[in-house]
Amino acid sequence: MKPIAHIHTDLPQKFGIPRNSFLAPHLQGRIVFEPEYALNSAVAGIDSFSHLWLLWRFENGEPGGGIADVTGDGRAGAATGGREAAPAASPKSARWSPTVRPPRLGGAERVGVFATRSPFRPNPIGLTCVKLDRVELTDAGPVIHVLGADLRDGTPIYDIKPYIPFADCHPDACGGWIEDAPWHELDVDFPEHLQAEVPAGKLPGLTEVLRQDPRRAGSKHEPTRVYHLAYAGLNVAFTVDDDILHVVCVS
Repeated sequence: MKPIAHIHTDLPQKFGIPRNSFLAPHLQGRIVFEPEYALNSAVAGIDSFSHLWLLWRFENGEPGGGIADVTGDGRAGAATGGREAAPAASPKSARWSPTVRPPRLGGAERVGVFATRSPFRPNPIGLTCVKLDRVELTDAGPVIHVLGADLRDGTPIYDIKPYIPFADCHPDACGGWIEDAPWHELDVDFPEHLQAEVPAGKLPGLTEVLRQDPRRAGSKHEPTRVYHLAYAGLNVAFTVDDDILHVVCVS
């Protein structure tokens, strides 16, 4: 298989990518097709759907590689404080484990890899559902604008499928062990003078990313440690004290 497109987002690094696309519903993404597939006719009718499924590939340390875990129930975090490195492209070097430590369980308990959406899998395939914002038809081909894009900038997209409510929505579905471990969000202290440094259209997504606590699961309490998040061309510095995240600088 080869990518049909790449997605461009405001998150150029692993650190800060949300653990679930709809935990940050205002995150913006642009899907740009490879020349072979950049045909306006190929997306005819897609704008009649509200949501799309994206199938993509986890990458490991390569420029433009996607690292997002689409449910966040398999993210354990990397040494940088962000997502754990995903399997490498080569099958010989692919790393996976039969059990993983989901951040939803504090990074302490283990469950089977196939009971999670951890990036440490036999095949580095990601799945996420995004909201379709609009379709832009250009001379170079279509550009699909989406929201809730929990993917790293440059992630290769292998397929796009419409979300079909009667087939894809199961109101009586059981969430398994995840239902016993509700997600905990932080309160975000974001001074107005620092908010003014962020383009208005980018501010909601940034706040949602910060609220999800970008640090690795099980991070120890270090209230004076300053973390740095790359977002939309900005460097956002913050500290975390108990359940409050304080934004201290935006540059």
